[in-house]
Amino acid sequence: MVVIKNFAYQVPTSVPTDSKITVRNDDATTHTISDKGNAFDVNVPANSSTTFTAPGKPGHYTLYCKYHGNMAGTLVVS
Repeated sequence: MVVIKNFAYQVPTSVPTDSKITVRNDDATTHTISDKGNAFDVNVPANSSTTFTAPGKPGHYTLYCKYHGNMAGTLVVS
């Protein structure tokens, strides 16, 4: 599970390829969990959860929020 809280991503150490990832947004505003390489782009409404599929290729994926430029992180897919 990835948690968005206080305008920051809390990500697991790594996730398996093609696994289902739940993203929980604990903030009172909408965020995205997007990859700079366009592997995924998920809208996560305020105070809700959504699920997406991890990329099928192992690697380090740089996270950002389209709405809040100060939010960043890395999702490791193995």
